[in-house]
Amino acid sequence: MTSLKTKLTKAKARLFGTAIKDIVVPFELACDCGHRVGGIRRASYQVATCIACDAKIYVLPVNVYPSTRRVHSEVLDGSVASRLSVIVRDLVVGESESMPDSQSPTKPGTTLARRRSGMRAVSAADPPESDTGNVAEIPAKRSRKSITPSKNIYATALVAEQILVEEPVVRVPRPGIAVVIRRIFTPFRLLMLSAAVLVALTGWWIVIQRRMDDARKTWRREMDVAEQAIDDNDLVELHDSLSKAVVASNTLQRDDTESRRAISLLRQTQAVLNLSSADLISMLSGCVSDDGAFDTAKAAMAAESLNGKWFVFECSLLPAESGLKADMPLIVDSVPVTINISSDSLQRVVTALPQSPLMFVASIETCGVVESGREFEIQLSGNSSTLITTQYHAAQMGFTAANTPGLNALLERQAEFLKSDAVFAGKGRQQ
Repeated sequence: MTSLKTKLTKAKARLFGTAIKDIVVPFELACDCGHRVGGIRRASYQVATCIACDAKIYVLPVNVYPSTRRVHSEVLDGSVASRLSVIVRDLVVGESESMPDSQSPTKPGTTLARRRSGMRAVSAADPPESDTGNVAEIPAKRSRKSITPSKNIYATALVAEQILVEEPVVRVPRPGIAVVIRRIFTPFRLLMLSAAVLVALTGWWIVIQRRMDDARKTWRREMDVAEQAIDDNDLVELHDSLSKAVVASNTLQRDDTESRRAISLLRQTQAVLNLSSADLISMLSGCVSDDGAFDTAKAAMAAESLNGKWFVFECSLLPAESGLKADMPLIVDSVPVTINISSDSLQRVVTALPQSPLMFVASIETCGVVESGREFEIQLSGNSSTLITTQYHAAQMGFTAANTPGLNALLERQAEFLKSDAVFAGKGRQQ
C-alpha cells in the first residue's frame, strides 16, 4: 500500500502541475534476449543497457501530456477545480493499484492495460463460479481486501469488469468544391487580383500608346528622309529610310495609298540593289563553237551561273500552261531562249493592263537546256517580281525617256495599278 505521505505528495504535484518533475515514473522493458531492463524515466530520452547481452534499448521520456483513454499519464489537464475533483476522488475512492511490472507474470505494460480496460486483480484463492475454468466476478471492495502479498509471491487472476470499446477514429470531412472555391477566392484576394489586372492592363495600354506614337513619328520622319534620298540619288539611304518607314506602317496597320507607295518603293530599291552587273545575253553567249556546233557542257555551265541572278525585263506577258510567258524574241548565238514566270501579282497586272508591255525585275529561279533541242528555258521566281513605277529607279537600271520610247506612260500605268492593288501591298508588308 502506498503511504499517505506519498499520496499527498503525488496529489500536490498533480494539482500544481509539477507531476513531471516530482512524480517518479518507473519503466520495465523486455530485451530480445529475454532479460527485463528497468529503471526510472527521465525528462529526456535515454538509452538503457541490458546487463545480460549489452544490447541498447531506447527509452521514451516522461509523458508530458495529459492522460487519455489510450495513454496513461500523471499529468492532469483542465482547470484547477477539475484537477482538484479528480485528486479528491482518487484520495477518497483510491486508485487501482497493481503489482510492479517486475513481478507481474504478464507482458510489460499490463499495469496500464489493466487500468485502461477496467480489469482488476483478485486472489487466486477465490472460488470459481463453475467448473469451466472461468473466474467468478467479485465485488470491488472484496477484491481490494483480498490482494495481499505473501513472501513476494503473487498468484493472481485477471477478471474483466467491462469490455473496452475502441473509440472510432474521427475523420475530418472533406469540404466541397464550393467551399474550397470560397476559401481560395476570398473577397480580399479578388480585390487584390482585380487591382493587379487593372495595373497590368494600364501598363500594357501605356506601352501600346507609346509604341504607336513612336511609329507615327518614325513614319513621317523616314518618308521625308526617303524623298530627300531620291533627290540626292542615294540608294543606300533610300533603302534604310524606306525599311524603317514600312516597319512603322505595319505597326500602325496602315493600308492606304501612301503606305502602298512606300512598300512599292522599297521593293524597287531592293530590286535595283540586287540587280546583276552583267546582262543576260552576255552570260548565255559562248555556248556555240566556231564551226556552229552546240556545246552542251558550256551551255549547262552558263545556265547554272544564272541561278539566283536578278535582271530587268521589258516585255509583254502572255498566258501559258505554267503561268505566264515572256513575249520577247530572244536568241543568243542562234540559240532561242524561253522565259516563263508564275506570279499572282503579274497575273493581275496582265488582267488589268492587257496587251501592255511591262517593266519588272525578277530573279532567275532555274535555267536549263532543253534535252530535245538546242534551247534555253528560264524560270523566273514569282515572289521576287517587282514592277518599276518611278523614273528614278528606271534610270538606275539604264532606262530613260530618251532611249526608251513610251517609258513615262508605262511607269504611270504601273504606278496607278499598284495604288489600287491591295493584295500586292499586303505581300510587300509581309516581306
